[in-house]
Amino acid sequence: MRTISRVEVLTAALPFRFSFGHALASRASSTNVFVKLTLDDGSFGLGEGVPREYVTGETVDSSVVALGERFAPALIGRHLRRPGDVPELIGEVTNRAASSDGVVEGATRCALELALLDAAGKAFGLPVSHWLTGRTASRVRYTLVIPFSSPRRLAAIASLGRAAGIVHVKVKVGDDIDADLAALRLLRRVFGPKVDIRVDANCAWTADQALDAIERMRVYRISGVEQPVPGQDLNGLRRVTAGTKELIIVDESVRTVDEARELAATGACDAFNIRVSKCGGLLNSHRIAQVAAAAGMPCVVGAQVGESVILSMAGRHLAAAIGARYVEGSAGRILLKNDLSRDRVLPGRGGWARVPEGPGLGMRVNEDALRKDGQLRHVVEASSTEKEPAI
Repeated sequence: MRTISRVEVLTAALPFRFSFGHALASRASSTNVFVKLTLDDGSFGLGEGVPREYVTGETVDSSVVALGERFAPALIGRHLRRPGDVPELIGEVTNRAASSDGVVEGATRCALELALLDAAGKAFGLPVSHWLTGRTASRVRYTLVIPFSSPRRLAAIASLGRAAGIVHVKVKVGDDIDADLAALRLLRRVFGPKVDIRVDANCAWTADQALDAIERMRVYRISGVEQPVPGQDLNGLRRVTAGTKELIIVDESVRTVDEARELAATGACDAFNIRVSKCGGLLNSHRIAQVAAAAGMPCVVGAQVGESVILSMAGRHLAAAIGARYVEGSAGRILLKNDLSRDRVLPGRGGWARVPEGPGLGMRVNEDALRKDGQLRHVVEASSTEKEPAI
């Protein structure tokens, strides 16, 4: 039997090598929340969340407070007798400690859950895929995601992507339709007719604007359009989905299992973009994918801009388990000045990357770098709180 003995909550600012912009935000760094969870046998796990107030209503500070004052104390002293205890404990504790004001605490739950899954995986000698049903692929293929860019920079990125054998490309749009069309023209010229190119508007348009923009973009053979209208505009989504032949993918609209069920039941979209931090961790992300599968809808496994290796590996495990049509993230040191990883995170030629086979998340984190660059915000130990009963 293993007992949860210590939970540490840290924050760290991860600077980028270049600014990454889309219709909702532009940033040159990301401040992420990290959790280190230690069991009484010495096993420990690391988790990460990326709070974005415009996505889930969370801020870094609100996430830290929730972890330190509600979620972590509810886990201390709890027991893990067998692997099957892990999802039950996560569900019980996160539901009991959830916010009472209706905020979707996806990044908060994610950071805690990943730390527990990583620790439990190491303690029981199991990869996190053990808790994700389905056939797990040994490798996944990544998309090249392109932010708002000048024509010169866009041409350079596209040329590098073509040289690397990339076959899936996503480009951010929604700032200016003429610039968007010029970008698509350039991308199609560089990549040729066979590469799959899709666009992401990040809530930039009304339904009418979306229908007009998609019609104008169709000449460049785009395969899909992500989040064409604001996240809560379900009527607009239904109009766009019904009025286009391209795959309409939702991102900001789907954060919870209940939201996924409503979207699928009402035909508001054709596909989900599941980001592990946004959706509350691997287990809820997997449940959302199961909703999609039951409705015959494909999934994208996306990424928050600025994820470190921890979330990158979580997304990779999820993509392998659900057979995602598209996979994003794992930008590693192409985007981050320091990815906190002791291993290679970047995909190889063609966008292919192997799924870790080791216990837990299967990655090696440079914890010294995290301690050096981060700030310890909370420590909760068994000696400082009443122990909870076993499951």
